Amino acid sequence: MKYISFIICLFLLLSGCSRKTPRYVIGVSQCSDDEWRDKMNNEILREALFYEGTEVEIRTVYDDNQKQIEDIRYFIDKGVDLLIVSPNQAAPITPIVEEVFDQQIPVIIVDRKILSEKYTAYVSADNYAIGQAVGNYIVSYLKGKGNIIELTGLSGSTPAIDRHQGFMSVISEYPGIRLLAVEDGEWLKEVAENQTYTLLNRFLSVDLIFAQNDRMASGAYLAAKQQGREQKITFIEIDALPEEGYGVDQILQGTLDATFIYPTGGDRVMQIAMNILQGKEYEKENMLYTAVVDRTNARVMKLQTNHIQELDSKIEFLNTRMNHYLDRFASQQLFLYGAAIILLLLATLFLLVWKAYHVKNRMNKELFNRNEEITVQKEQLEK
Repeated sequence: MKYISFIICLFLLLSGCSRKTPRYVIGVSQCSDDEWRDKMNNEILREALFYEGTEVEIRTVYDDNQKQIEDIRYFIDKGVDLLIVSPNQAAPITPIVEEVFDQQIPVIIVDRKILSEKYTAYVSADNYAIGQAVGNYIVSYLKGKGNIIELTGLSGSTPAIDRHQGFMSVISEYPGIRLLAVEDGEWLKEVAENQTYTLLNRFLSVDLIFAQNDRMASGAYLAAKQQGREQKITFIEIDALPEEGYGVDQILQGTLDATFIYPTGGDRVMQIAMNILQGKEYEKENMLYTAVVDRTNARVMKLQTNHIQELDSKIEFLNTRMNHYLDRFASQQLFLYGAAIILLLLATLFLLVWKAYHVKNRMNKELFNRNEEITVQKEQLEK
């Protein structure tokens, strides 16, 4: 029984050693669930593969401020080594991010800002500069004259505010360009479609619609198509997502006229996170760059993106295969250790049996000799 208990303890010890404890645990709190954020999440997870012993957990709050606060507290209680946050809205999320920062947990703010400087690093495109780039493109496209509708993102989110302000800083200098309306599309296709349909009924002369993301541009186009006005209106948007039915693809189909790249930067976020955790140098403010995609370069953009996606798929496939092989190796290693322990135990048992056998023979021999002595003594006494 003692040896069986010994074997069980050794097996449990080996099993515990086979489960690798992550060196770093990183929590990601995403404000929303859409194609752009899916792309960012995949980039973060793929980049994490290059850092052994790194575990990443992603939670999405679906545009709910209270849910995001609860998720951040969950990560605090879990004891993450670093937190990545894309705030749903600046004002409600600022206090909880400050609380995390005050607890000496590194915080990287992504895409959207908070109303504080209490964060470790910030990674995003310059939304104000993107708004300016859109404004300059539209001024050039319309030759300084035309009627425009703007569909903004969620009210209170810093990208929506910055993009609008950058856009206004340019077009306000051109009296010939009239901004007919600015409506909150909440980053959503259905909301933008309803808003656009109402606005087109209100304004009979609209030359261009500027939507602050792919989804809202799609909704605006559908609303214009319902009224038979899609051919008379130019559609400009931000994101340039390469997936089917979005930015770049819509330009190739002739639905949209131009889109501006809003880089996700998930790989860059992960690189900065690891620099922070490993004590390497990093920049607090990290800006990503934009570029316009229109009919002149959309096909090249699409081909490059498809090639990158193929390479990404191969990397994920190789990682899956590698994990499979590592699991098999760990199982075989555990089996080998177990077999070695069993052989060692059998050898020990054999040794004990052999020793017991010799001890028994010696005792039998001594007993026989003792009996002989007693017999001799008995005979002598009888004589």
